Amino acid sequence: MVGILNNSSNWALILGLFSFLIYERMECRKNLLVTLNILSRLLICSIVFIPLLHAGDTATLTIVSILVSLGSILWGIYSVGFNIWLMSSVPKNTRNQFIYTRTMWLRISFTVTSLVMGYVLDWFNKSYAGFLIIFTISLGFSILDAVVLTKIDEPANKVEHNHKFNSTEFLEPLRNHEYRKMLTFVFLYYFSLTLSSSYTSLYQIRYLGFNYGFISTIYVITYFLMIVCTRFWSRLEREKGMRFVLKTSGLVAITEFFVYAFLTSERVFLFPIAAIIAGIGNSGFNIAIFNYRYEVMPDNNRTIYEGWYGAIFGISVLLSPIAGDIFMKVLPTFENTIFQYSGFQLRYFISFILAFIVIVVNFSEKKKII
Repeated sequence: MVGILNNSSNWALILGLFSFLIYERMECRKNLLVTLNILSRLLICSIVFIPLLHAGDTATLTIVSILVSLGSILWGIYSVGFNIWLMSSVPKNTRNQFIYTRTMWLRISFTVTSLVMGYVLDWFNKSYAGFLIIFTISLGFSILDAVVLTKIDEPANKVEHNHKFNSTEFLEPLRNHEYRKMLTFVFLYYFSLTLSSSYTSLYQIRYLGFNYGFISTIYVITYFLMIVCTRFWSRLEREKGMRFVLKTSGLVAITEFFVYAFLTSERVFLFPIAAIIAGIGNSGFNIAIFNYRYEVMPDNNRTIYEGWYGAIFGISVLLSPIAGDIFMKVLPTFENTIFQYSGFQLRYFISFILAFIVIVVNFSEKKKII
């Protein structure tokens, strides 16, 4: 349940595949997008109030799971429309640089908030009061976010009247050779990593015994490097090309999982090393894969293309925690000086090996997925 709910915002993108049926019928999408934004955040943030109902543990978990799932589904529909809104608002010749700059400021914001909120939880000794404060603040910022969105202009959307479901149009992204190869790579890459990453927070807090402040502090290293390395990867993309950045940054990023395979409560020093590697690698990969899909995406029918990307990504991260749980049950359980929690550590190693194979095969000269 932890693995699935932790990735709910990702697998919920599956339903975003059919959001084109909504968006392609609307000349003005902004009001709907803002409404979806508010409803999604309201549902997810409201889970913090469920314990006040004094329901039983089973009922509480059921209600929380439903609220998180519904909120994530609405967010999945919203994100498809928002990405199209965002990319349509930026001139194509400055789009890549805009995304790098925007991402840098996003990373600054979540670096600060993650650090502060981690310490807030520790100040309240991980009590309910700390979570109540954090989720309430989150809801407040979500409302401010929606207010800001209402101030942004929306490009005109040409609507074909009596627009009906068209299977040819719906399957167009799968017939697009370059886009289909990109989708295949995305599915395999994220499936490999989510096998273990969906359980990282559980592993760190419950098994390794790390407190929230410590985790937040270490992740600040990742966020800081994602910020400072943004311009480096942007410059490298202009000099070497997007495929080079995807390959190089991807190989660096997955090394984090190799380090995690040896992380135990006795080798805490590996945690900041993994954070450094993740910051450098993901700084380039996350932006490059975003820019790449809009480079191979045609100007027409972008909603359905974006929907297919979200669906493939969502299916990948939905199936992966289930596969990870199966691995956890069949992998041998043992303890020694290297493997303190063999089930978790072996999964990280498996994630690294699988992702490494995906990248190597993808970027080989003879066999290319993208």
